[in-house]
Amino acid sequence: MKIVAVNGGPRKNCNTAQLLDSFLNGVREAAPDAEIEVIHLYDYLYTGCKSCFACQLTANRENLGCRVKDSITDLLKDTFHADGIVFASPIYYLNVTAQLRAFWERLLYPGHSPKKIPTAVIYTMNMNEAQEQKFAASPLQIIDMYLTDCFGMPPETIHSYNTFQFNDRPALNEDFRRPVEEKKKHREEQFPKDLQAAFISGKQMVLRIQNL
Repeated sequence: MKIVAVNGGPRKNCNTAQLLDSFLNGVREAAPDAEIEVIHLYDYLYTGCKSCFACQLTANRENLGCRVKDSITDLLKDTFHADGIVFASPIYYLNVTAQLRAFWERLLYPGHSPKKIPTAVIYTMNMNEAQEQKFAASPLQIIDMYLTDCFGMPPETIHSYNTFQFNDRPALNEDFRRPVEEKKKHREEQFPKDLQAAFISGKQMVLRIQNL
């Protein structure tokens, strides 16, 4: 069993990465022999889709994957050979990071996966749940639609709200020097629950794979 984990955030040890690690710990508990590949997108230099349509040529349709040659070409092809895929990203301007968006353009446009692959998406954000539903629900629902279309089944989603991510706010500009006690209290109480939810979701991915 191979699981590919794609970290679309810039940090390797903060909220998004911690939730991704917890998800993978759930995978390891349910499937100790699973092969896990972690991809940190900010380690790579690449662009989004260049609209060359090479992937849509009839002669190329049997070989999935983007034809643009750069640092993620092989990663994109390998992803289709996974048994499960988990993506993780902070929400910037009501959507995933530019790095994950570009990766998805190159991953999803070439075509449908030849097999059903369970997927999961972890979102972290400074919005609360009501704000997400008002402003970001539509973009995230569109992501669900595209992942379902490509991989043959809807993704599991984990939403971590109202995250607290600054340790030295007085040194930041005025926009970030807002009262933080509510956010801090929320994170202390809620984030451990979010980590547990991610852990359970990792175990559930293994079950989804085994039940295919």
